[in-house]
Amino acid sequence: MLFTKKKPEVTETKETSTSSLIGGQIQVAVDQLKGVVEQMNITSLSLEEISKSTAAKTSRLFSHSEQTMNFSQRASEKMKKIEASALHISSFSQEILSNSQTSYDELQNSFESFQLLQKKFEALSQSHNLLLEQMQQLVEYSNKIQDIVFTIGAISQKTKILALNASIEAARAGERGKGFSVVAKEVGNLANQTSKAVEETRETIQIIQTEIKSTAEKVKTETVQVHEGSNEMNKILIALQSFKEKLNIITKMVQESSESVDEQRDNVVDISNLLQEIAQMAIENKEYVDQVTKDLKAQHKNIEDIRSINQSLTKTSAELQTLVHQNSQSIQYDETLLNQMKTMLSAKVQLKELLNLEEKVHKQILDEILYSNPQLETIWTNRDDGTFIYSNPPAGLVNAKMRPWFIEAMSGKEYVSEPYISAVTKKYCITLSFPIMNEGEVIGVLGADVSLKHN
Repeated sequence: MLFTKKKPEVTETKETSTSSLIGGQIQVAVDQLKGVVEQMNITSLSLEEISKSTAAKTSRLFSHSEQTMNFSQRASEKMKKIEASALHISSFSQEILSNSQTSYDELQNSFESFQLLQKKFEALSQSHNLLLEQMQQLVEYSNKIQDIVFTIGAISQKTKILALNASIEAARAGERGKGFSVVAKEVGNLANQTSKAVEETRETIQIIQTEIKSTAEKVKTETVQVHEGSNEMNKILIALQSFKEKLNIITKMVQESSESVDEQRDNVVDISNLLQEIAQMAIENKEYVDQVTKDLKAQHKNIEDIRSINQSLTKTSAELQTLVHQNSQSIQYDETLLNQMKTMLSAKVQLKELLNLEEKVHKQILDEILYSNPQLETIWTNRDDGTFIYSNPPAGLVNAKMRPWFIEAMSGKEYVSEPYISAVTKKYCITLSFPIMNEGEVIGVLGADVSLKHN
């Protein structure tokens, strides 16, 4: 413990003791007021920064809201045009689908007609083939008739010779051969008639054969033409079948496309409605942002008023601190013991474990230091933003970044305060603070209050 001594005075009275007590209470109140002022200053600065940032962002939000409203309205107008185009496309798709179905039906009728015509070609080809066979048989029959006629002609020729011989023999016979002469004459006449008939028949048969041959040639030509026509018809049918299948596919695709266009049209209508709602919401948001901007301006005015009050309190606190400081200059303490505390804490702040800014780790180290050094009243650590990592007893501040001991330590220097009355114990103490360094960079602060006791 650091024992303190008062400077010698001429007289010590009960009134002086009472005055000292009041002065100590005033110092505590001043310290508490200073903490409140510092906290108000931190809070007001934070509020001012937030207010400025919010005002800037609100301004951007207002601009974005206007742009959103304009874009939404423009998008809504575009969607209406797209909707009209979708309706036209849907109408065209329906018309194309109707024409495709009609074309498919007409093609199906044409295909069936061509199939019927193909069957007639096949029947005609078969009839021509049968006719050729029959004409071939006629040629064969005419050839046989010609052979028979030739045989009859030969017989007729022999009959004529026989009739001539019979006439000669009848003439030789005289009266006895007259009857036989008449018969021979008639046989000769019959042979002549037969020969003539055979000749006429031969000529007729030749004419018939010539006509049959000519007709057969024509039938053959027609058969070839019918066969070629049948082949061409078959090709047409194959092409029509392929075209029908493709047209069927196209019709299905057009139908699916028409259904997709209808669905797209419905989606476009929904999107158009949503865009109209978004545009309306953008208009409302613009009004809300405008109201928020007005509220922020009013809040900024309130923050300025708070900062004005804070400045007045800071001035009053500084004046009170000056008066209290004049009173605390009469306090004497053992600097050797204080230096021992500084040396001990300077060594502790070098512990690598403190580089881990976790409350659990710091609690273990700080509690051990506090309980092994009774002259320490309070010990704590802070992060570089002023918040407390751990404090024993618990800190009365939320943030210490405005305190001199924190500012000095964060600049990389050790700090030793003037003697003052602790707000916790209501007794005199001195605050020590040290920077927590990591590779030359200050990452936190170790602080402690050293208790002072009178003799």
